[in-house]
Amino acid sequence: MLLMTLWRIWHIRNEVIHHKPAPPMEASRRYLVSYLDSLVGLKIDLSSDPSKGKSLVTYDRPLKNPHVRIVESTLVKWCPPMAGWVKLNTDGSFAENGTAGAGMVLRDDKGNVIYSACRELFSCREILEAELCACMEGLSFAIQRSDLPIIIEMDSIIAVKLIQAMDIDRSIYSSLVKEIRHLMSLRDSCITHINRMQNKVSDSLAKFARQEGRTMTWVGSGPSVSLELAEADCMDIEI
Repeated sequence: MLLMTLWRIWHIRNEVIHHKPAPPMEASRRYLVSYLDSLVGLKIDLSSDPSKGKSLVTYDRPLKNPHVRIVESTLVKWCPPMAGWVKLNTDGSFAENGTAGAGMVLRDDKGNVIYSACRELFSCREILEAELCACMEGLSFAIQRSDLPIIIEMDSIIAVKLIQAMDIDRSIYSSLVKEIRHLMSLRDSCITHINRMQNKVSDSLAKFARQEGRTMTWVGSGPSVSLELAEADCMDIEI
């Protein structure tokens, strides 16, 4: 942890020397926590994705007693919404070189894709910002594409807690959180945190946007990889 902190200080020093604005302290804190999560996760879950800054591992502060969330990832699957509702899954993708993307998919109670979209994000500071941008844009599209109540699912617990918080948000992302809350107020809606194994479709869309530098929307469709994942999600659905 000490070495990572020293490396981060050196990185910020170089930014300042080259006349670039220093990242906020909170952004550095979140980056270090996210990186540490990934390193610990690699020891336990080889399927973790360090480029997203997320894994199946959590820890209790101070940094002691790492523990795996009590869930068998191979058994965790996406679940369709109840009849009369639609479900929106969103995800963000962020890499250390500054590239970022947002992915979102809206599905009905049969698992049919109503729309899917991906967006390349510019000037993105960290994974949390990518997650919130994905949620905001996905919710905006969902309201346009369906008149039904919306269940929103994200695999970022920090983003979900920010949106669900009852107090006034004073973080650097307060405007994003405020807009998401406003969009949710326009429709019967709820937001919940899920395992990343339940979020494969939007994850693939976010990575597609980041890696390919693409911004696209599909009505009832999507990239082939994302559609294959959506079909796999529907394999056990009783219609």
